[in-house]
Order: sequence, then structure tokens, then C-alpha cells
Amino acid sequence: MKKHLLIGLTILIGTNLAALGGVAYNRMGDATAQLTLTERELSLPYNSGAQKENSGMSLSINWRTPTGKNETYYPYNSRDIRMTKDELLALGFAQTDVKDNYWVESRELYWAFEFDGALHKGEIIKAEDKYQTASMAFKENPNDTSSRKKNEYSESLEREKTTKSRLFFIEASADYESLANKFSGQKNILIVKGLAKPYYNNNDKTYSLLLKHLSVRNIMVPLEYVEALSNLKRDDRRDITPPRYAVDISWGSRLEPWIMNTNKIEE
Repeated sequence: MKKHLLIGLTILIGTNLAALGGVAYNRMGDATAQLTLTERELSLPYNSGAQKENSGMSLSINWRTPTGKNETYYPYNSRDIRMTKDELLALGFAQTDVKDNYWVESRELYWAFEFDGALHKGEIIKAEDKYQTASMAFKENPNDTSSRKKNEYSESLEREKTTKSRLFFIEASADYESLANKFSGQKNILIVKGLAKPYYNNNDKTYSLLLKHLSVRNIMVPLEYVEALSNLKRDDRRDITPPRYAVDISWGSRLEPWIMNTNKIEE
């Protein structure tokens, strides 16, 4: 019995030491990225507002894909990135993977994101165009349908300006250096790891990359910063309200994030 207990304690201690070592290594040297995100990009947990100061808390990272260059604004973003077969092979997938939609395993890739830049400005412009088109249609032919569309696109535009995430996926790569060199010097670029898998559409014979999720989807809030967020309740998705907090985040050598500071945003 004592032998089994000792083995268990040894495994537990070893696991904790490995985890702490990974955290320390991630924070050694210069940060690979530093951004100040808000509630738009970092969601509170569903049980927020009921937590105590010493409770654990994590924030979920919200990201998006941009509307296609020649596409009209659509408020719900697809995570299906159109690619060629050769582009999928360059990401490290095998020939058999790109035709095996159901059994192929997801692969960890490097993902590049742009924060609050040209992609977000482009979404606002497209949302504005969509609203103006709906407004003109209502003016020319006022009825229940045109009124509903006008109100719907007005709301979409306001969400785009006020509440929706400004963190946009740009591209994926099989290696970090190619993305780091391509976006060198751009302070609003974030490179992290994420899981993705190829997909082949038998109907239109096209290939695409399905973006599954980030390798690190949540960021733990250190105890010293929990108090600033603990009394806030998670916003209802139907609400259109300005963000209530900002969080300074660094990403380290393992491309994993940690919180440097949190602040409430005054109304």
C-alpha cells in the first residue's frame, strides 16, 4: 500500500514539476506577442458573477475569420478556409488525408491572427454597405420584410463596431518561422498554435481547411486579478454593450498566453 502511495506521489510531483517547468520556459526571454484585448476577444465563464475572490477563473479567447474579398458581409463566420490540394499538402497533410473527411486526424499548425487592423475595418465597411443596401430597399418598398432586414443589418453593424471580436485569422503554416518572418515588425500580429484538418467537398470538388480550435483556448486569470472581474456577469449574446474590461496579455516562447494586468473600462 505504501509502495503504491509513494509511486502515486512521485508521478504527481513529477507532473507538477513538468508543468511548472513548461510555464517557466514559456516566459523566458522576450515575448512573441503582447496585446491588450477586451471583453470582445475574451469572454467571461458562464458562472461568472457567482465566483468568490479565491475561485479559479479563465477567459475564453474569441476569434473570427474575415468575410471573403468578393463576398458580402455575413455576421456568422465560417471556419472553413478554401484551399488547393497542394496548399493542404504543404501544411503537412498526406495525400490520403485530403480525401478522407471522416477519419483523418486534426493536425497542430501555426496560426497567424491580426488584431484590430485592416481586416476588422474591412468588416465594418462591408457591414455598413449591407445596412445601406437594406435601408435603400426599405425606402423604395417599405414592408415587413424590408423593415426586418433593415433593422437586422443595423444591429449587425452596431455589433461589428461595439461587441464582436477584432481578432481575425489570417493564415496557417506548418512552421513558425515562415509566419514570424512574413509578419515581422507588425505589433498587432499574433502567432499561436491551433488544430485543423483537411476537408474535400465531393459535390463541388473543392478542398478546404477546417479550423477546429486553438491549442490553448482559455487563459487562466491569476488570483490577484480575479477580483476585478469576479463581480461581472457574462453578457447576454443579444446585448450590444461596450466592453467592460481590458486585459494585457503576453505570449511566450511556447506561444502560450499569460495575463499581465486587468483593468475595468469606465463607461
